[in-house]
Amino acid sequence: MAKGYTLIVGADSDIGCGLMREIDEKIIAHYYGFEDKIKALKSEGKEIVDVWGDLSDVEGIKRFIEKIGELPYDIDKIVHLPSSQAAAKRMSKFDGEAFLRDVNIQATSAGMIFANLLPKMAKRKFGRVAAVLTSYCIGVPPKFIANYVASKYALLGLLKSAAVEFAGKGITVNAVAPSMTETKFLDNLPQFEIEANAKANPMGRNAAIEDVVFSLKWLISDECEFMTGAVIPVTGGSNFY
Repeated sequence: MAKGYTLIVGADSDIGCGLMREIDEKIIAHYYGFEDKIKALKSEGKEIVDVWGDLSDVEGIKRFIEKIGELPYDIDKIVHLPSSQAAAKRMSKFDGEAFLRDVNIQATSAGMIFANLLPKMAKRKFGRVAAVLTSYCIGVPPKFIANYVASKYALLGLLKSAAVEFAGKGITVNAVAPSMTETKFLDNLPQFEIEANAKANPMGRNAAIEDVVFSLKWLISDECEFMTGAVIPVTGGSNFY
């Protein structure tokens, strides 16, 4: 069987771009807002098919899945990265529409993509799935980011369910749960909060993009064949699973 493509959902994120630079794979790169990042990697010689998609509602997710379904390629690996930024909001200000948007981006998209692609992987007896959660799924989450935390827990449930269902079919489903990571995702946070978090970490720093990429790279490797349903804490010791 010819080697298939790796679908990276949220490929235009800092972690997505970091992963694409590190892996020697044929890639289908989902992007939403930063097409220039994908073009830059293609100019470096990476074999990338870029596909735009809005994952904030079910119809947008359906359209994205239809687009990748029209491509003449088998997909053997999925890396799920999309996430809305964690916005501080008290529970008394809970916004149902904003909540559903966050859940769609971070969990519903994963479930619908899994439903479409995992049965096809099962027929070929091979597949790798990896996703990014958060250390907040391990320990006590901070206050005021219920949407973000709940969306990640929904994704965690989907990953565990998929891991159980497809364990005997050559497919592994795993995740990394990083603590605060130095990406553009932190742009809305005050610098003193980022620095305080680094100082409080047992290793004296926040996670780097490379820390997360290294774990994802291994989880989608051929060698990762006897571990599924796992969540790797990339936290510098601030949280243990």
